[in-house]
Amino acid sequence: MFISVSSVDEAATALKGWVKGPGERMAWGSDNLGVGLLLARRSKKCLLTDSGVSPTISLVSSGTHLLIACEGGNELAQITASNLAFATDASFLVIPQLAGDERDEWLEEIYSLGSGGDVSGGFVAIRDRARERLPELEFGKYDQIMFVTDGFPWGIAVPECVTTHLFSYPDLGRCVVEGIWASHDPSRGARNALLIHPHQVEGSEIKAIAESLYKNKTLVRNQTGPQASVAKVTLLTETLPFDIIVLSTDVGDVPGERATYEFHDSEGLSRRLVIDHAVGFGYDPKTEKVLVQQFERFHELDGVEWTDQAAKKNLYVGTAITSWIALGNVLERNEYKVASEEIPRVVGSMALQMYDGLWIPMIQGFCPSCSPVIVNNGCSSWHQLSKRFSFAGARAYIGALFPITEAEAQEVGASVFHKYLGIALPTALWKSQNAVYGDQGRRPYAMVGLPFCSISINTIDSLAYLENEYRKAIIEYSRKAEESSATDVMENSQRYKKFLLEDFEVFKGIVSKMIDT
Repeated sequence: MFISVSSVDEAATALKGWVKGPGERMAWGSDNLGVGLLLARRSKKCLLTDSGVSPTISLVSSGTHLLIACEGGNELAQITASNLAFATDASFLVIPQLAGDERDEWLEEIYSLGSGGDVSGGFVAIRDRARERLPELEFGKYDQIMFVTDGFPWGIAVPECVTTHLFSYPDLGRCVVEGIWASHDPSRGARNALLIHPHQVEGSEIKAIAESLYKNKTLVRNQTGPQASVAKVTLLTETLPFDIIVLSTDVGDVPGERATYEFHDSEGLSRRLVIDHAVGFGYDPKTEKVLVQQFERFHELDGVEWTDQAAKKNLYVGTAITSWIALGNVLERNEYKVASEEIPRVVGSMALQMYDGLWIPMIQGFCPSCSPVIVNNGCSSWHQLSKRFSFAGARAYIGALFPITEAEAQEVGASVFHKYLGIALPTALWKSQNAVYGDQGRRPYAMVGLPFCSISINTIDSLAYLENEYRKAIIEYSRKAEESSATDVMENSQRYKKFLLEDFEVFKGIVSKMIDT
């Protein structure tokens, strides 16, 4: 049951009669807090924690409609997942945490499946290894399973089940709240869609998806060929609300530079920091400026590799990183650069090939009135991009774990958007992969998002909705351009306003032609 409120006072009034303080108390330790909290709430007791050790209970059973399986180690994530289990009357399970270095190795193995060899066989081996790390449990009895993970897609270990994921860090709570907000009102599900196809891959599922969305009365915007430029796609995703975004292009880590910097930190210590850089460029003809996007990855500090967790235990980091940031912008830091070399891959950079160059999405947030479903059919598009888009505010993200063929992308994409439109996305994806791959071990797609997220049947006047959104955005960016004291905010607001004014005129022209015909 959902009760709409618009203020704290309304929320307090709505909760009256629903919330009562428990009389009994339940003692618990300082760990395994998600399990303890759920047990206390379901038994209507007050949880009292101390510095002791908690019981080792890992499973709290309830309905079989949903199992929320949370990776151990992050107590705050377990509490958030426990709250969701309580709200949905789901069963709750804490699974052993996968060590960070091991997790990264497994993810790298999956990414490297595209380098050649038996892709399906290699994937099955990783899948079986992951299954061995899960507790002995009859997973198949649950209708859906949602894994709260530190980064590994645990759903691949139980292919017999409908699965989805949420990331435990850094914004799990916000992602849950935003997903609930977006999902509880079906009218927000499929008002309009942005389909991006730079024509950099042979064949495309875009046409089939577009036809399905047309039938759903979804307003579809196709950015194809030259219209799918870095600057145009960046502006569209940052300024206009889209309930659905589909990307059909090449994806992957890109070459870059490994730069070495030497400087003294704020404590006076001499530091040597090695950083990998990947850069994407996009020319904006409207402003005659070049959009520069830079991805940075720490590689080494004072001779110790950043990913070597054992060695880092003896490394004094201190103020090295904050001092490096304080050196200034990219050009100012170059004064401290003592060495540079080209490298074939910047791990984690994950760029999308647009028509005119590489787009490295670093989206801080989508429009307030939307929380889009992102479907990225690019090879290995799960890696990194699932986190970036999810934490920017996407209510769901579907991506590939390893390289796929154009035929696979077309079959799965068309199935999700046509045959299974309107049902829960995890179920739609599971049914689609089963239909395409049958008894094969190959299951390239994984999903991030709440289990009840779906692409609903559109009931909104999409033209009127988007026209209103244009007007609101233009007013808001006009205000920011006039009132902001920050130069970058003022300049970006002016750029956004100019783009929206011009794009709105194009939109009205297209609508006028649609009405005439």
